[in-house]
This record gives sequence, structure tokens and C-alpha cells, in this order.
Amino acid sequence: MAWITDSLRGAIDLASRLNPFSRAGGVETAIAGHFTHQLAIAAYMSSGMLRKVIAIPAADRAQKWRDWQADKDDITKIEAEEKRLGLRAKTKEAEVLRGTGGGAFILVTAGDHDSPLTPDSIGPGGLVAVNVVSRWEITPKDFEKDLASPNYRQPTYFEVNGGEKTAQRIHPSRVVCFRGDPIPSATSFDEIETFWGDCRLLQVFTAVQNSDHTQAWFVELVKKAKLLRIGIPDLLDMLSSEEGKRNLNERIALIASGESTLNATVYRSGTGQDDPGEKIDDYQINFSGIPAFMDAVDQRLAAVSGIPFTKLMGRSPAGMNATGESDMSNWWDTVGDGQENETRPCLEQLDPFLLRSAGVSKPDDIWWLWAPLRKPTEKEEAETFKLLMEAIGALIDGGMVPREALAQAVQNLIEERGYMPGLADALKKIPEAERYGLSPEDDGGDDDPSAIQARGGDPDLAGGGGSGSGAARRAVTDAVSWLSDATPRPLYVQRKLLNAADLIAWAKENGFATTLPASDMHVTVLYSRSPVDPMKMGRDWREDEKGQIIVRPGGPRVIEKLGENAVVLRFACHDLDWRHKDMIEAGGSHDWPEYMPHVTLSYEAPDGLDIDMLKPFNGALRFGPEIFEPLDLDWKRKVKEQ
Repeated sequence: MAWITDSLRGAIDLASRLNPFSRAGGVETAIAGHFTHQLAIAAYMSSGMLRKVIAIPAADRAQKWRDWQADKDDITKIEAEEKRLGLRAKTKEAEVLRGTGGGAFILVTAGDHDSPLTPDSIGPGGLVAVNVVSRWEITPKDFEKDLASPNYRQPTYFEVNGGEKTAQRIHPSRVVCFRGDPIPSATSFDEIETFWGDCRLLQVFTAVQNSDHTQAWFVELVKKAKLLRIGIPDLLDMLSSEEGKRNLNERIALIASGESTLNATVYRSGTGQDDPGEKIDDYQINFSGIPAFMDAVDQRLAAVSGIPFTKLMGRSPAGMNATGESDMSNWWDTVGDGQENETRPCLEQLDPFLLRSAGVSKPDDIWWLWAPLRKPTEKEEAETFKLLMEAIGALIDGGMVPREALAQAVQNLIEERGYMPGLADALKKIPEAERYGLSPEDDGGDDDPSAIQARGGDPDLAGGGGSGSGAARRAVTDAVSWLSDATPRPLYVQRKLLNAADLIAWAKENGFATTLPASDMHVTVLYSRSPVDPMKMGRDWREDEKGQIIVRPGGPRVIEKLGENAVVLRFACHDLDWRHKDMIEAGGSHDWPEYMPHVTLSYEAPDGLDIDMLKPFNGALRFGPEIFEPLDLDWKRKVKEQ
């Protein structure tokens, strides 16, 4: 380490006398990019701000690390191998070296390091170490000059300087280089400088230097915040004799003693015009505007380095309505770009050796993603989970995805997002048929509510794709197949009543012995015997973001009979009226003189029940997304109440 200490002393001494990037200083090589090891280390270690500018991007790239996409056992092996090799910390170290001029991983295995290293030659534990070296410890040699070669401008071997020992040769397959951005062509750099690329430290040095100089200038200014100027009559005459000098020193000491002890200035006021006495002036420096000037210099540094001012300076956002979210969002985009374009290629060069050293079964099938750089807050996670569940609920209400497939997808989603820790292990203990809400013994037979209940299902879901309902599953499959073909045909469109339980409770309280199941309660939007292209119907722009239409409590409502024996709740809803009209204009038909939004309660009204005397259900009616189905003219025969 003696050479580093000596170099640092010399470099720091040089830096204190000369600006290493100034042409006037005569250090043209620094401007040209030949930033020596001594200057780089001296600059990095002597400036806390420069260290932050280099270290922050390096730390953020390795902060959250990576998520392996493999089975649980293989992931455990890989993460254990990464921990054994200290790969995460060493990646950060190599990224810091990239910022100061360049660095590399050296893959250490048993045997001769001068020989080529192939992934197939690595067995479990075969990667002995991954060591990090700077560009000044390893020298690329004998560059390929053949333009037709895929290794053009790449070294044929590296040489590690061992100090007093003989230089050691290393094959390029064992070296993973962390290099800077490519240097523009048509420059006068040598092969080594061109190979290692641009240096981040060189890019930001001047801006950091300006920030450090401004800070140092202000600190010196603080020392002079209060100036005491003492005017002494006949000062030169007093200094002409030893006694005068002694009296002056005693007088100054007395004034200083009063300043430090009593916070008061003691001076001789004089006795008249011929004896003016001492004159003492107290000057105060005005610091207004200086903090803003210092911030402007640091903001320039933030712009040059690409690091948000708030992160670089460790300060909260300032200004009206300032949150800093935009700056940080841009910063994480920048970090992600560096991860993908600079760090990932280096790690992917290492991974084939790492995976085989970890002893995984199928290394070629394993891949990884960067872990999210920003972790959502608990509130954000809760809101995201709520929105996802509402979207899934809309899929269920729409009946457009078979429930078995939907159950598998939802369980995978919950497990991958980590919403419910332990869910995967708990589900593994449940038979697959129960896990996905289906029974393999179900042959699609009786869908009577009592039969469904006997099989462990929910009678309210009869005919609606409920648990254990083979007919419902077939209906969903038929609907999906039907909608994939836009050939015009008779069309039925409905919206399920999502809060049907409220309406059923009202009906039972008002004397209805039976009602339609909750899953069958709906409002018809279109009953078209005329063939119509369903794709021309479009979407209802009046529905909310969940695809629902809400009829608020109250308003015109009536309980009446329709047709022969249907008892319905009629209500006013202009949104449904206009949607029905839109569909008619798009080619649909309607069998009745007018469209009347209603929900059918029952086809079996009790004898003696005076419907005209009933006070209609007055609560909110919440209807789910539109369901498009082929028109079933035999629907009455399938109606069953409960």
C-alpha cells in the first residue's frame, strides 16, 4: 500500500496547487481523459460529494437485486451460491469502479487461469471465488485488429500485475469487464483507454469541484461573519518604540478579553478634539442570497450527474405542492436503464458459471428479472389489491372466463405478488378439484338447487357457473365460443343484479314463498329475435369503471305482473333506456311495444297476495357488466325457483 499512500500524497498536493483539468495548469492528459489512478483515487477519497455522485448509482443498481424465475429448490441453491460468493456486494463494488474508470470480475476456479473457461467445465461448487479488481490492476493485452473478427478491439488475454511477483496472464473468458460508455471514434486515445471507455468521474469532476469550492468559500465567509475594526491614533508613532509596542499589545489584549468575557468591546473614547481616542467599527456580513446561490451550484451538479437534487443533497422537496415524485420516478427509470444496458450484460456473462456452480438441474431454462426498484407503500398495495379483486369480480360476473381457469390464474397472481404469505403451501394440501372450486366427478347432470346443495355447491349459483355446475361451465364455454364468431344471430343481453340478496329478503318479508335464485335475477337490456352482429353493439359508455350501472334508491317503482304469471319490480333508469335504444339502432329488435327495465321476482306468486298493495323495494339496485349470449327461446322451461 506504500505506493498508494505516496501517490495520494503527491496527487493531493498537486490538486491543491493546480486544477487537474485546466489547460493553464498544464495537465493536458487529465483533460484528454488519461485520468491517472492517483488522481482518480485522490479525487474520490477527498471529496464526499464526488463519492456520493459515483456511489449512489452503483448502490441503487444492486439495491433490490434480482428475482430468479425457477422452482423453489433451484432458487434456494442459486441464492445460497450468490451469498457464498458475495456477489451482490461485489457487483456494487465493480459498479463503483466502473464510475471511477473501470473494473472487472475475475472468475477464479481450480487450475490454470490462462486456459479458456467454459460453463460445462464447472461442477457444483466449481466457482471458487469472484474477485473484483480495478482497471489499474489488470491490463488488456494484444488487441484483435481484424475487422472481420467478432472480437474486434477485444484483448486476447489480460495481465494482472502482481507487484513484486511475475505478471499473471488470465484468459478473457475468466474476466467480466465493467466498462464505461464507448468513447467517440476518431479520437487519439490508445487501445487501452478506448477499451475501458468513458469515465463517469471525469464527466462530473468539474461540477463537483465547483460545489466543493462554493461550500469551502462559504465556510471561510462564516469565519468573517463579524469583523471588528480598531482605529488607533498615532499607531505608527506607537510602533516606533518598544514601550509603545508593549502598550499596544496590552491594549489589544484588553479589548479581546472584554469581547470574550463580557461580550463587550472596551475602548478609550478620548477626552476631546486633540485626543480622539480609539475608533472601533463593528461590521456584519449579510448572508441573504448565498443559500440560493449554493443551491443553484448544487442543482447544476445534480443535472450533470443525473441524480435528483433531493436524493443527492438528502433534502425534502421544496416549493408549493412539491412532492419529488416526478424526479424520483425519472431517477428510477435512469437506474433501470443502467441495470439493463450495463449491469445485466455483465451478470449474464457470469450466470452460466454461477448456475452450474450452484448445482441447479436445468441451468439453461432459468432466467431472472430485476426486482422492483421502488416498493409500494402498504396503502398503495392495498389499493392495488382491491382494484385487482374488483376486476376479477367483473370477470366472474361477466361469465366470460371458465371458473377453473380463473381460479388458477387468481391463485397464481396472489402467490406471485405476495399478497397472502403461506397461501401456496396451504393450497398444496387441498385436492386439486377442491382447490379450483370444481368437482371432477361432476358430469354436468342435474342443476336443481337442491341437487347442487347436496353436492356441496351454492344453490344461489345454479345455472350461473357456480361450484359444481357442469351445465354452467358448458354455458360459459359456449358463450366464449359464440362471441369469437361475429356472424349475425339472435342476441340476448342482460346485466346481473349484484345485490339480489337484498331484493330476495324484501320479497320473503312481503309474503313471497319462493323467488328466482340470486344468480338468475337480472335486467334484460336486449331480447332480439332478429340476427345482429354482437360486435356492432360496442360498449355502454354510461357504465362506471367497473362496468356496472347503479340505480339509486328511490324513484318511480312498482310491483306488477307481466305476461301470464311473472311478478316483477319495474323501475325507471334512463341509462338502460338509452342503451336499449342504441342497440335497436345498431340492428336489434324488440318484441314488445316499449322497453320497460325490470327484475323478475317470481313466476309463482302466492294465492291471496295483493300485489297492488305492496310497497316496492326502495333500495339501490346494482347491476353488473353486460353479458352477451345467444338467444334461448326455450328459457321458460329452465326456470326454477327457490
